[in-house]
Amino acid sequence: MRVVVLTVAVLGLVHAPSWLEDAYRDRAAYERASQCPAGHPAGADCFEQEKGEVVDMGTRGCPGDGCPPEERRLRVRYGSDTVWLTVNGSTYDAARRGTPADVRVWHGAVTRVTVRGHTTDFLPSAGSSLLWRLAGVWLLAGAAICALIASRRRTLAFLGGAWLLLTAPFVVIVDTSLVGRLGVVDVILAAVLAVPGVIVSVAGLRRSVHS
Repeated sequence: MRVVVLTVAVLGLVHAPSWLEDAYRDRAAYERASQCPAGHPAGADCFEQEKGEVVDMGTRGCPGDGCPPEERRLRVRYGSDTVWLTVNGSTYDAARRGTPADVRVWHGAVTRVTVRGHTTDFLPSAGSSLLWRLAGVWLLAGAAICALIASRRRTLAFLGGAWLLLTAPFVVIVDTSLVGRLGVVDVILAAVLAVPGVIVSVAGLRRSVHS
């Protein structure tokens, strides 16, 4: 079984560079894009800025104890399209039915909505694709390492668990480094997300030493 896992993980890692490159190029193109000039159709190098209107509002979930987080949604009409968008609290609170909205459109998808000076950004499909692929590469690397060095089930459980918990900080650091500028806030966020993984790995190391 370990041989099978190792083989699959290694094959995945061999193809990882080209797999990541496609998503990175699309994401980088969006980060570099500017607004399309008037009369210029949207393309790979620019985004459209549309004038829209809030036509409906609604929430999902409930704000009380024991309830899932409340989801605030605006239905926005722009051009010939109408779409439901999940927005942050300030954008939702600023909106009313009929309120004007500024909408940014990239490759046919809304990536930003602004209502009365309050903005919610949405990761374009290329951005979410890069995040998922980075996570996939990290997990493939973890599977390969576990298959190579973990000979006991207890060690495998702790190592695998710690590696899984460290996925989020890895993705935050690498994604920000690739398409942005790594700042203090990003480092702090990654460090906070890494705490559970570090705790599990230390606990696993202690158990291995004393067993």
